[in-house]
Amino acid sequence: MTPLVSVIIPAYNAERYIERALRSALEQTYQNLEIIIVDDGSQDGTATIVQDLADSRVVYMHQGNAGQGNARNNALRGCRGDYVSFLDADDFYHPRKIERQLEYLKAHARYKIVYCNALHVYADAPDRFYRKKGHYRSGQILPELLRSSYINPNTVLASREVFERCGGFVETRYYPEEWDLWLRIALAGFEFGYLDEDLVTVEIREESNTTMTIQPILKTNAISMFETLLPRGVEVGGTLCTKDRAVRRLRFKLAVAYLANGRRRESLATLASSLGPRSIAYVVVGALMMMPRVLVRKLWLANQRRNSVVVKLAGCEKSSTAS
Repeated sequence: MTPLVSVIIPAYNAERYIERALRSALEQTYQNLEIIIVDDGSQDGTATIVQDLADSRVVYMHQGNAGQGNARNNALRGCRGDYVSFLDADDFYHPRKIERQLEYLKAHARYKIVYCNALHVYADAPDRFYRKKGHYRSGQILPELLRSSYINPNTVLASREVFERCGGFVETRYYPEEWDLWLRIALAGFEFGYLDEDLVTVEIREESNTTMTIQPILKTNAISMFETLLPRGVEVGGTLCTKDRAVRRLRFKLAVAYLANGRRRESLATLASSLGPRSIAYVVVGALMMMPRVLVRKLWLANQRRNSVVVKLAGCEKSSTAS
């Protein structure tokens, strides 16, 4: 039996990128697909482009603008697949993404969800590709998820059972909905499989949802997320996992995010209420306050790139970046 895979693509005013994303799904080496485009109230030519790429496997849904979490949830409720994969409209799959992940899950029956590597390309440097540094692994990854939301949703393939048990995405705007979902899946006892292959490319743009302006909102919501999901510690492999260190780290990042947006008073208040004037974090932010706002922003972005390594691509992955 060949399982059906549902590829869910939320799209909002994505006419510049949607064809690249959709073609990368249609041209997968694994062909038993249902590709659901959820047009989240676009006011550009997104619908026309999707309709021009006529294919019996493509399902087009339109809704009023309600955000990415809502769009994904609507697709989850309506999809027919035995497995589900996600793809953002401005990113793309490499040709064997679905095939290789299905093979992995078939060979490792203990896992119901698998993630792979994502390459990153910055819009201002389209010929240079990065992979985030880190030690990724299979198993119960709750300890790693307490440190960061390191799993990009585009890299995931999961059994339908996972969403039936754990639900979908939080629909609050500017909420770390993917991080929240991975945490809930881990807390439900699911182990994650890791496939060490570059099977997705993610494009990072200034106007995307990771812009500096919304970072204070994201960090504030992330703190609330941990307070809600981990009111008490959870033991994993003999180690007690608590929210405390994660919340402290997020409060420091929140203080820096405030500072990068010129909100110095809120930055100081965040530090004073949670970290204390003697902490190293307080000293670091104090030093940053002496710098111009534009320099703080540049340091923030430079740190993102510092945590990545440059990757040389094979021809097929690099050619897929053309749009």
